[in-house]
Amino acid sequence: MAVWGGAGWLLDQWLDTRVFFPVGIIFGMAVAIYLVVARYGAADPPPAGRRPTRTTPGGRRSRPRTQKGQR
Repeated sequence: MAVWGGAGWLLDQWLDTRVFFPVGIIFGMAVAIYLVVARYGAADPPPAGRRPTRTTPGGRRSRPRTQKGQR
């Protein structure tokens, strides 16, 4: 926002207008939002063909089975 707003302000000063500063601010906001979404957007889908780990209905893994007499 600061970079594009500053560029718009300088252009407004040079051309003696008042339109480029707000346009620069809005453009800077749009670019910032785009960069955040591009960087931290949706997670990658899981790879195809990989089997999920087996879990119990509650989502917890079942206890490991032990031989008789062991804890």
